[in-house]
Amino acid sequence: MDARLVRGLIIALIFGTVALLVVFKISGAKVTWSDLMRINPVVVIVALSLVTATWVFDSLRMSALIRAIGEKLGFLSGIRVAITGVFVASLMPFNAGGEPMQIYLLRNEGLSVGQASAVVAVKTFCNALAKVIVALTASSWIVLSGIGWRVPQQMKAVLLTASSLYVGFFLFSLFLMNDPQLIETVIAPILRSRFVARLLKPDGSERVLKSIRKWISEFQVALAHYWECERWTLLGVIYLSVAGWLALILVPTMILAGLGVRAPSEQVMANVILFHMVSSYVPTPGASGAAELGFAELFRMVVPPDLIGVAVALWRLLTYYFTLLVGGTLTLSRLLRGSVGPAGDEG
Repeated sequence: MDARLVRGLIIALIFGTVALLVVFKISGAKVTWSDLMRINPVVVIVALSLVTATWVFDSLRMSALIRAIGEKLGFLSGIRVAITGVFVASLMPFNAGGEPMQIYLLRNEGLSVGQASAVVAVKTFCNALAKVIVALTASSWIVLSGIGWRVPQQMKAVLLTASSLYVGFFLFSLFLMNDPQLIETVIAPILRSRFVARLLKPDGSERVLKSIRKWISEFQVALAHYWECERWTLLGVIYLSVAGWLALILVPTMILAGLGVRAPSEQVMANVILFHMVSSYVPTPGASGAAELGFAELFRMVVPPDLIGVAVALWRLLTYYFTLLVGGTLTLSRLLRGSVGPAGDEG
């Protein structure tokens, strides 16, 4: 397995374990067998089914986009590509590396580099748009319901700032993609600055700039094709992306219900989707450490102290570690057949 993935796994396990211990220590909760027995197995099964559904939706999105350009992707192959992409992203800083891995795997499925890059680029765009749609909808739901947003003030400030940055970057990306010449006037000076040059390898800035140009060019061509010739396919992919996010943010709702915590669904869903926006800026693999501590802080006004540790642990086990288990199994099986390439390098 790629050394970066192994390193990411070790860091994730260490940070995640330490953070969970801190959560249990601060909350003063002690997990007993009776606490675990009160969790309905049906809730666990439904939660795992929701996580699995996100992979199915991702597979369906890729299949639809690939079919629109005259190629085919089998359902099981799509599931494998989806899971492996999420697995790699979960072990890389800032969740990077998943898209390049999916491009590599789609090439193995018979697509050209340009086709695979275009499919993943459009899928990524639709996924980001869906995240913004779900976040705005859930936030509006809270406002219109009049129940109030029960979040610690400091956490509320972090969530609002990070989500605003996410939306801002998303809109800026749209603006940039509409006029690629802006890359030279806006992005190039930043990449060529002394500070960035120190962080990147020799000629790293030019390679990154070249990759951005190529990605935007492929994205523009693909998006124009889908919008002009396959508009319903593009809208369908956006709907599938929304469905994927809804499935993911319903997992904490199911966990809290299984623990007997009565929390407004709109509050839980808004907190989780905004939290996923914040996690985009966390440099640890899978946002480990920050995810556990952030989730505990986010829900401490909703979940009783004696259950917050169990809720956090279940959430990470049923989402993050379940993904690592399934994704790791698939990756190892492909490694044994010698068919997995390097992660996180777009060349």
